[in-house]
Amino acid sequence: MNNPKILSPAMLKTYQSCKKKYFLHYVRNIIMPQSATIFERGKNIHALAGYYLNGINIEKFEKALEKKEQDIWIALKNNEYFNFTPIKTEFTLNFKLEDFWFGGRLDAIVKNQDEYYILDYKTGNPPENPEYDYQTMVYITALSKYLKNDSNINFVYIDLKHKKNILIKATPEIIKEYKAKLLNVAKQINSISENNLPNNKNCKCEYSKICF
Repeated sequence: MNNPKILSPAMLKTYQSCKKKYFLHYVRNIIMPQSATIFERGKNIHALAGYYLNGINIEKFEKALEKKEQDIWIALKNNEYFNFTPIKTEFTLNFKLEDFWFGGRLDAIVKNQDEYYILDYKTGNPPENPEYDYQTMVYITALSKYLKNDSNINFVYIDLKHKKNILIKATPEIIKEYKAKLLNVAKQINSISENNLPNNKNCKCEYSKICF
């Protein structure tokens, strides 16, 4: 198959969870409808955070929040990492490894002294294995290439559901490992075809009704 233009963390996670779903969604371009309400609360918080970090007056927006959103927003505003110096918000970063492009949209990049922090706000559950989640690997590698620096980079999952932080410290060694893992999965994706997709009879995702 032709290489996708840019492999995002969502695409990589989909491939990891179900190759057939990846094929239907990203190769056959079949989009199945989902409830819009699933993501609304998270979208509102992300938008508000972006406005706030960019110095925009958000008092009217804050008053319009529903009670659960207000609780989440207060937790984020009081988070220690969220109060570091903002550098970029809703920032798209792309990078190339061999013949493959990767990238994504970072919620925020902040700085404290010489340390950079990628912030990711989670209104749902954080990943089970955050250090090796594709979002972590793509975002840290992207920022290291952007800054031309493999040190002083951190990733913070701000878990707003459980009111805790998950801090991942990047090192040159782990970034090298991330690059190898990303290249490996990209090469697997590049070889995907309709003839080598496993069947999962217990699948209950949105594609289950059309799964072949």
